[in-house]
Amino acid sequence: MRFSVGYATDVGRKRAQNQDSFAAVPELGLFIVADGMGGHRGGETASAMVADVVPAKMKAAAGNTKQDPHDALAESIKSANAAIHKRAAQDPSLQGMGTTTTALLFRNESLIIGHVGDSRCYFFRPSSIWQITRDHSLVQEKLRAGLITREQAKTDRMKNVITRSVGYEPGVEVDLYDMPVLPGDVFLLCSDGLSGMVEDGQILETVQKCVIDGNDPKRAVDELVDMANRNGGDDNVTVVIIKVLGSNGG
Repeated sequence: MRFSVGYATDVGRKRAQNQDSFAAVPELGLFIVADGMGGHRGGETASAMVADVVPAKMKAAAGNTKQDPHDALAESIKSANAAIHKRAAQDPSLQGMGTTTTALLFRNESLIIGHVGDSRCYFFRPSSIWQITRDHSLVQEKLRAGLITREQAKTDRMKNVITRSVGYEPGVEVDLYDMPVLPGDVFLLCSDGLSGMVEDGQILETVQKCVIDGNDPKRAVDELVDMANRNGGDDNVTVVIIKVLGSNGG
């Protein structure tokens, strides 16, 4: 498939270092955002390992026509989990590190998403935005249980606590999603430095203007990062936008 892609990452206004990582590998149809956590170096190390290990594993699996791509994506994230957990066990300064992982894999006019944590994938068509992934977070659990409203969730003191991560435990459960894809469809990956600072309506307005109408995903990601920082910049912010242009033969 052919894509128009834009990406940006920024430390934000409150953090000393950027613990987010991302990967954009259009030739594999693979795009990843990872938001690390744990200690001075741990989060940065964990997210960077996801951005290295998952593409390497998916590249190795690309020639295996017998392996289901859903399985390949899940196994690549589990391989990253094992590598991070092993590294933390070997280095006390990295103990307890982990990372979110949201990975998009485009295959034959369809999309597969592998997801752990509270980074997000959004899907856009003209004038519409949908959050595809479900956050693995305490706030999401409280929302599902009806204990808080969506407005209360925005200011909940536990809003940054996740219930699942890559690397923290010896094993990890990966949520998988899939959907058909059409030319013109737009997808956005982000860390919570965007989703926690910018309303969905503002994200839609920017994507509509810059990408759906304007075909300029780089402008969109730059505007969204700037918006997150102007709204407080409480966290590192990473955004990847992918517009599907068509199949390789189309």
